[in-house]
Amino acid sequence: MASVALVTHEGAAHISAYVNAIRDLDSISDVCIVDEDGAVFDEAHEIIGDKITATYRSFNEMLRNQDPLMAIVTASARRAPPLIQAALEAGTHVLAEKPACVNPDDFSALTDLADKKQVHLMLALGNRSAPWAQDARRIYQQRGIGDLYAVRTMTLADQTRIWNPAGRNWTFNKSDSGGGHLIWLGIHQLDLILYITGEHVAEVQAMAPVVGGAPIDVEDLALVNLRMTSGAHASIVSGYLLDQGYQIDTTFWGSQGWLRHGAADRSELEWHGTDPTMNENPNRKFHYDKLTAGYTQWVRETVRAALGEIPPPITGAEGLEVLRVIFAAYESARTGQTITL
Repeated sequence: MASVALVTHEGAAHISAYVNAIRDLDSISDVCIVDEDGAVFDEAHEIIGDKITATYRSFNEMLRNQDPLMAIVTASARRAPPLIQAALEAGTHVLAEKPACVNPDDFSALTDLADKKQVHLMLALGNRSAPWAQDARRIYQQRGIGDLYAVRTMTLADQTRIWNPAGRNWTFNKSDSGGGHLIWLGIHQLDLILYITGEHVAEVQAMAPVVGGAPIDVEDLALVNLRMTSGAHASIVSGYLLDQGYQIDTTFWGSQGWLRHGAADRSELEWHGTDPTMNENPNRKFHYDKLTAGYTQWVRETVRAALGEIPPPITGAEGLEVLRVIFAAYESARTGQTITL
């Protein structure tokens, strides 16, 4: 069992999800809460209860009194790097809410520090643990669709959160977030492209406008084209375009078939394969209860990695690769140029 620290601040993302995960996971024996604002203390005590050993308003004070195995850091992208650095310096594994930086060079330095301290730095890209993603990765890695030709992915969310002043949190402020929809929600689909295929990005082209006229200084729509090192291509549509809910759809096309998840908002993985090993059944479907994975499963996996039971579900280097692609997309959108990685 593991002792963890929840490090956060008022207005940080997914606090309730992390608090619920800490409560529900038997692998977490106890937790201390660090919040310089003190805003989360009451909620944490109400939900977690006796698992809480102490609360602190100072991260350094916590480190003087506690020795957690892992720190869960959920903070704005601007505020996250020094918090992560302090935890890594103390030899503590870190689960960091994405994007965890407004400059990928800052995350690169944190990745180097984690390697030096021999601890894990894991971004909260928990859709990797979704059952459909695990199945798609297995099928792809076993050459179920042959050589990759192209990928198309779309992740859309509602616009209403932008127009409601109460919903315009730090993720709509470039100085706090580094970007808009792409770095906050589209990042999951980009990560899944790389995770499922094992591909790497060679070139990036992008546009990242504000199409809805909202009073924000980050994009509400990103259109991104990628060329992979293998020669395959990918396109990403990422935006706040809906009146409600989400639309998520991902398709992989290869030399011997295709994989598609989320068509018509159904949580199904469709597989079409032309290899004879399909035994004259070229079309198959897998059904799931929901489109994406929950935070509790991701926290469980990161705790197990910190305990040494499994490899980390994402490495610092993998998180950095995703971030570099996203910031290359922003540079392409700003300059109108193709960016080579």
